[in-house]
Amino acid sequence: MPNMPNAPLIYTVGVVRFPRVPGIGKYAGALLEAVRGTYPQFDDFTLSFVRANINLNPEEKTEIDRGEVKLFQFASPDRKWGLFLTEEVLGLHTSAYIHHEDFVAKFKEGLQAFLSIPELRIEWMEAVGIRYVDLVRPRPGELLDDYLYPWVLPPKPDIGDEMDLLQGMYVAAYKTAFGELRFQSLRKPPFVLPMDLNNPAVLKNGWAIPALEGDFAVMDMDHGCRFIPLEPIDVDVICDKLRELRSISRKLFDQTGTEHAKSVWKGEVS
Repeated sequence: MPNMPNAPLIYTVGVVRFPRVPGIGKYAGALLEAVRGTYPQFDDFTLSFVRANINLNPEEKTEIDRGEVKLFQFASPDRKWGLFLTEEVLGLHTSAYIHHEDFVAKFKEGLQAFLSIPELRIEWMEAVGIRYVDLVRPRPGELLDDYLYPWVLPPKPDIGDEMDLLQGMYVAAYKTAFGELRFQSLRKPPFVLPMDLNNPAVLKNGWAIPALEGDFAVMDMDHGCRFIPLEPIDVDVICDKLRELRSISRKLFDQTGTEHAKSVWKGEVS
């Protein structure tokens, strides 16, 4: 998070969703030309997916949809930032978040370049979202409980040496003043980044983190708003939504860490 030199933030992504544009890949070259000065590296990925439409009515069949989707990435020279594009989403992700206004400015620049392609005719928006992933590791001689309040962590039963926690997860969803927020904390997960974020773009950028030893937690916060009905796409409205969504996310983040954690993250404890 901003203003914390030792912040545990490892990944940030912001997105705007629009009605599906089939075959959007034919415009990837035009977008590359528009952003080449900042994001000169181009990646073309094909992702496989499986979607299940589960019917609780036993008389109706559960539908399973399998397919592929294209993902195009335009990465910065150092691969610390990347714009990405699918048929329904334009996003900006980074492993080098500085502060929110810097993120919003970069998002705005990428979005304006995207909208400057007249052939696309992107006129409507469905949703805006932002997601933060934090990796919390205690320093040598300290405990994870020294950093995060009990409500954040999956519990460790006090049964002495008879049972030890291998891994755990806590998930909650909230309705906020600006949308819906999902918060999850994973204690000692097998992968540091959540599985859905370990996509080819993240791997190509070198942002995946190997499995860790010892006790640690990953906090994953996803805050988004939907436009029902659809609203005309507007760069300034999207940027304001990113600010609003972040304001609640930051307040929740501040509730997760103990005073000791905040001192460490702010660099007040060496």
